[in-house]
Amino acid sequence: MQGQKAVWFLVMLFLVTLPSLVFAETTLVFQGYSNPNEQVAQFIQNVLIPEFKKVHPDIDVKYVYIPFAEYMSTILQQAVSNTLPDLVYLDNPWVPQLIDANVLQNIRDYVMKDLGNDFWMDFFPGHRMVTSKDEGIYALQVHTNNLAIFYREGFLQKVGVEKPPKTWEELLDVSRKIKENLNLYGLIFYAGADEAGTWQFEPFLWSNGGSLLELDQKEATEALAFVAGLVKEGYAPRDVINLKDQGDETIWFMNGQVAMMVNGNWEFGWHLLPDVLEKLGDVRVAPFPVPDAAMRSAVLPFGGECVGITTTDAEKSKYAWELIRIWFGEKLEEYYEKWTGHIPTLASYSAKIASIRPEFTVFIDQAAYALPRPPMGGMEKYPDVSNELALALQKALTGAQTPEEAFGQAAKNIKNLFTPEQYEKHKEFARNVLTEVLARTKQQ
Repeated sequence: MQGQKAVWFLVMLFLVTLPSLVFAETTLVFQGYSNPNEQVAQFIQNVLIPEFKKVHPDIDVKYVYIPFAEYMSTILQQAVSNTLPDLVYLDNPWVPQLIDANVLQNIRDYVMKDLGNDFWMDFFPGHRMVTSKDEGIYALQVHTNNLAIFYREGFLQKVGVEKPPKTWEELLDVSRKIKENLNLYGLIFYAGADEAGTWQFEPFLWSNGGSLLELDQKEATEALAFVAGLVKEGYAPRDVINLKDQGDETIWFMNGQVAMMVNGNWEFGWHLLPDVLEKLGDVRVAPFPVPDAAMRSAVLPFGGECVGITTTDAEKSKYAWELIRIWFGEKLEEYYEKWTGHIPTLASYSAKIASIRPEFTVFIDQAAYALPRPPMGGMEKYPDVSNELALALQKALTGAQTPEEAFGQAAKNIKNLFTPEQYEKHKEFARNVLTEVLARTKQQ
């Protein structure tokens, strides 16, 4: 009798749990640092995931937000504890380090099978360089960005300036006129002790012929002296070292505290939305100023985010790729047109998006002279190189050290990150790439 009860209990337990076994959903975790209220996250949640669910209604996709400041450390901790998500949205400079750490999976077979080699070769070279290693492809860069000068045309006109500054000398002159006549700062830029601080300094560094791996050379210290001089003369606020993110600059800019700012095209999808632009009425964008009037463009870093697969589960990997394939194969044009303040990474989209969104024209034109950051700073060692530069920048801007002292010490610290052979290899690569791009900026 007891045996029959036990059997009956097991039968009932099976019947109760059967529906959950039959209808159990596979869950994909899509991790990103785009705030759920921002446009990229909105696209993922309101367009990409619903499109995926049309074909795979039994697969649940969960978007998980991790703040940017915690993002890279979180991924590395997840890798150690075997708790990685299934796919990730991440900043492009991190990709080489995560490839080296075996976090990102090789998706080359997926790319070639579903999108093809012509699609892969349509990416600008720098975007292919930063997302691949040897024969493998480990991520696809969704969008890119770079830096330009945003300016309030009304302020410039009040001091008799009809055109935005094209050179460093003109930038100083306009900033001086703004300060003396309007009692405003001429320019604001971001100089926090982090990657964004390095990123905003790199156009000054590279355009002057300076290299991340040769910071003790004249070209690098000249660039640092120029930027430090903007703060010293009161043309830029000392608060540039205390800003929390690049969006803080735009608040100063919108409030009329500064006439110009260094910032990126993403601001058109963040703070400078159409209603804000209409209210201000005089926001314009100009190319990044150059040290030499003969240059057709500054040499800039490119930014932007990538998507990659982190799961090692074969079944989940197929579904994760399907999300990426829908993004790039079916929804990319809609994404560029409606859902982002960023610009295309694929050449075939650039001209079209420029005609649809003319506010992006300056950034798209400059993209031809934009460089990937990791290869210019030691690949997987780039985050450490960047940190050394950002700290040195703060020392120079506060006056704690001269530009020569700050960059002299940083150069020694950077060299010690590598073996002598590694350092020479990376230094030579960066110098050759920089020389080639600088030559192109002066071609007629």
